[in-house]
Amino acid sequence: MQLKYTGPKEIISPHGIDFKDGKEDKYVYISYAMQIFYAIHHDYERNRIYTHTVEKDLLKDELILNKIINLKPDFKKVCKEQIELLEQELDKEIEEVKEHTELVPEEQTAYKNNLIIMKNYRLQRQTNKIIYHHLIEIIVDDIFEHQLRQISTPFNEKFWHVLQTIQGELSCHNKRSIGSTLAVSDSEPIIITLKINPIGK
Repeated sequence: MQLKYTGPKEIISPHGIDFKDGKEDKYVYISYAMQIFYAIHHDYERNRIYTHTVEKDLLKDELILNKIINLKPDFKKVCKEQIELLEQELDKEIEEVKEHTELVPEEQTAYKNNLIIMKNYRLQRQTNKIIYHHLIEIIVDDIFEHQLRQISTPFNEKFWHVLQTIQGELSCHNKRSIGSTLAVSDSEPIIITLKINPIGK
């Protein structure tokens, strides 16, 4: 298992391979999610506001992966099981190309080859997605543990996406559903703030 950039969502057909705009690889958000993790993962004193300096350079893939593995002992096993299931589905999809009777033999061959070519791409893209969602779960667990009420980040598309994902996980967390609002400041520097409803014990 490794963390590695692949690319946007693939579109595979008998006529070629294309990529879908707006369906970016979750890899691009992982370093930003890790910045939020480092900002909130520490001991707390009551009624104190904590700040964290955001690293300008993206965090190293291996460092991020090792940190998640250390925080979630079952992570490697769960990830491996999920990827094995996906690999079985992809192999089945390749095998079932011959059942597409609407395609002529040349199209079937092209479609099968395109699926084979993109198999590792799709597996890595799903691995990145699994890693991202496990990291979001770790962040939300910290939010619950420390009863956090607010997280603010610099304004950019990557942090916005991560905070939206955190917001979604808060609303359907296995402990309980917690509401939150996401807003952008009016003044400079522009920041994004996730305001979390009281959690309580």
